[in-house]
Amino acid sequence: MALVHILRVTLVSALLFTSVSGHCTQPKVRKEWRSLSADERASWINAVKCIAKTPHDPNVVATVDPAISLIPPLTPNSSHYDDFVYIHMDLNVLIHNTGFFLPWHRLYVQTFEDRLRSKCGYDGVQPYWDWTKDTSDFYHATIWSDSDYDGLGSWGDPDNDFRISTGGLKDMVVAYPVSHHLRRNYTLYPYFPPGFAFPAGVPYPDPSLMFNTTFTKAVVDATLNSTPGNYVNFQATIENISGPHPGPHLILGGDMGGTCPFGLGPPGCIPGQKWSPNDPMFFLHHTMIDKIWYDWQHKNSSNKDVFAGGTVSWQANSSVSFLQYPTGAPPWLNTSSPIPSDGMWRTTTVGDVMDTVGGRLCYVYA
Repeated sequence: MALVHILRVTLVSALLFTSVSGHCTQPKVRKEWRSLSADERASWINAVKCIAKTPHDPNVVATVDPAISLIPPLTPNSSHYDDFVYIHMDLNVLIHNTGFFLPWHRLYVQTFEDRLRSKCGYDGVQPYWDWTKDTSDFYHATIWSDSDYDGLGSWGDPDNDFRISTGGLKDMVVAYPVSHHLRRNYTLYPYFPPGFAFPAGVPYPDPSLMFNTTFTKAVVDATLNSTPGNYVNFQATIENISGPHPGPHLILGGDMGGTCPFGLGPPGCIPGQKWSPNDPMFFLHHTMIDKIWYDWQHKNSSNKDVFAGGTVSWQANSSVSFLQYPTGAPPWLNTSSPIPSDGMWRTTTVGDVMDTVGGRLCYVYA
């Protein structure tokens, strides 16, 4: 099977992070965006803009067959920020609806913070966005600050492909799927492109569902309290098409929603959440997803070290059912499985990121 071969190639990549054993004694504390000072928020925004101007790392390479990844070729004339976007695009079918989903994104966000530090002198900690605070009036939420100094910006201009024009990120240009400015398009009722259909066995969302209802505090609390020790059920609840992971992606639309830039191509552009890291909100969002996993791990002793999942998702194989294999079908993964990287980090296993104060990591959540 082509996907299995690709996975093997990816997992034996020589350009991966070496795992670190032991227990850290002074973990960094990750905080919610709005609990940071204005200077702390500005520092993170400036570091993001810096890495978006840092040249492409030639160690980062595509490893998935383009016939499977369905993405444009890697662009060497791009930034290191674009490298982060590209590996998410390239590895898409390996890291969503498989056992890699939570470990991969945990390591991905940590590596992003590491590069903000090493390449741009960032001295803060990766913040998270608690979107449960915003669900009652998402459009007018305080997270959408127009401040050029410490604001993330607001909604895009519908007359200019929803390009954002306020906040510290307003001039940010990204490379994929084609060079364009950052876009956001409030989409309370997410639509799916004409001709797009979920494979059999994937629960299709109710088109009348308002997506601000999919990531409320009640939803998160129910997720944290459900089926102790059942990792598969926990991940499935988060990653379900109407769950708290896709909700913020789709309601933001634009780049986070994976829409194609209007009138720019590329020819045959296939929408999807592959290039959603184009919007730095991705990293704040996925730090929140990681916090939910962290909170679940600490909610019950039976959750702490549990892990289960396969390597093949319904996105890569139409015979695989999400309902039967929400965390991927066989071949099975375990905590010794290396996390795919496309050359972004050296060898790191699932077990290296199971504990945020041991192995590869050293942080907690406030």
